[in-house]
Amino acid sequence: MPGIVGISVTVDADHVEGIDVVGVALAEEGMRIDAVHRTIGIISGSVPASRLTALEAVPGILAIELEQHVDIRRGGPEPG
Repeated sequence: MPGIVGISVTVDADHVEGIDVVGVALAEEGMRIDAVHRTIGIISGSVPASRLTALEAVPGILAIELEQHVDIRRGGPEPG
C-alpha cells in the first residue's frame, strides 16, 4: 500500500452543517485537509494509508474514496 494517499471524504447529511467540525476531527486523525467543499459536503486531502481505518470511525463520515490517478503522458516508457 502506498505511503500517502489522496482521498475525498463525503460527509453525511446530518453533519454537513458542521462540516468544519468533521474536518477538525479528520485532521486530528492524520488527514491533511486541502479543501472543504461545504455546498456539496466533501472534504478533500491526503492521509497516510495506515490511517484510513481511523478516519472511517470519525462521526459524520458517509464515504471515503481514494483518488484515482491516470497517467496520460505521451512518449513515456512502454509497458513491458
